Amino acid sequence: MNKNRFFKLSKAVFSLLLISGILFSCKTTDVESKKFFTHKSKHNELQIVLLGDVMAHTGNFIMKDYDIIWDGIRDLTSTSDFTFANIEAPVSNDIPFMNYPNFNMQYSYPQAAINAGVNVMTVANNHTNDQFEAGIKSTYKWTKEIEAKYKDTQRPVYFSGLKENVTSLKDAAKSPCSYAYFEKNGIKILFFGATQILNTPSCNQMINFFPGTEEGRQNLITTVKNLKSKHPCDVFILGLHCEEPEYVLEISKTQKKLYKELLDSGVDILWANHPHTPKPIEWITDPKDGKLKKIIFYANGNTISSQRYRPNFNNPASMREYTGDGFLVQLQLIKTQNGIVIENAKLNFITNIVDENNNILIKKLNKDLYDQLDSSGNSQLKNYLKKREELLKQIEGTLPWL
Repeated sequence: MNKNRFFKLSKAVFSLLLISGILFSCKTTDVESKKFFTHKSKHNELQIVLLGDVMAHTGNFIMKDYDIIWDGIRDLTSTSDFTFANIEAPVSNDIPFMNYPNFNMQYSYPQAAINAGVNVMTVANNHTNDQFEAGIKSTYKWTKEIEAKYKDTQRPVYFSGLKENVTSLKDAAKSPCSYAYFEKNGIKILFFGATQILNTPSCNQMINFFPGTEEGRQNLITTVKNLKSKHPCDVFILGLHCEEPEYVLEISKTQKKLYKELLDSGVDILWANHPHTPKPIEWITDPKDGKLKKIIFYANGNTISSQRYRPNFNNPASMREYTGDGFLVQLQLIKTQNGIVIENAKLNFITNIVDENNNILIKKLNKDLYDQLDSSGNSQLKNYLKKREELLKQIEGTLPWL
């Protein structure tokens, strides 16, 4: 792929990146409920949603009802064909909920995300081995139980991020990486979750881990090429937990180079995360017909966390304030004779707010939220979030390849 394929965002593309204007709230605790899954796409078409990091700090997991976390965006996450998220912690019912630096989620927390429609997840990130071998094996067990539970439902659930065999460290070292390969509406999707960074080297044999070294980057490229060769697909989505500093908006030249090589190796949608701050999105067209064909998400930020539990009202532009906002991106994938075309791209800004009962909730950052805050007399938070929206728009308009 030549560098000139990385185009400047035109007014036409910007017109697609509209902030959703509907604040929809509903609740479910029925894991098999279908009433929210109302979207029906056509043959050769798919609607997908890409989120960011799903985290569970103390402020999140002490909540009594995890389903309400998602009510503010459930209308988007549950009506897509596939909604993608990064589960940033081990998942084990044998270990209590744990906060930073060694996270653990019990099943009930990510189950709320699944209830809200999240059905494609990567579990490869720098916290995957926070609970060492026991935590990885428990996470693996959870993924297999969830896949089996939803296999024959209207909304199957898929995972990638751990090795296919984690019975022991010795077995894992010989095991290939896991991936998800699935089809809907005549469109085949290959999904691969991997991480370039771990907080500790412990048990890295059990994880789809490609260190941020030259050798690690080349191994990742080779793995991507082999997966694409062995599993012909219409869309290859790579969920990559990238080796970049946290809480930084800039993108390194090393990562830019790697991402270009990964797209050249067969990736269509490169969905990176880790910085806990939203970063620019790169929209890539085919020079022959001008159609949108590939995308790089440099980071969608946090979807849910409590890293911004107490907003800095005096300095909304502080880097830490970015941890409370994220991107929710909707895409329509259309299969044509010339391959997949991406249409109706829609960028939604989302934010985390703390309600009067200290629940941390995901909300769309839009006029409806501001009106709601006005009616409750919370003008301080409204003004703060308006400034946050202005700052997010500056990220949206940043073109890292220019």
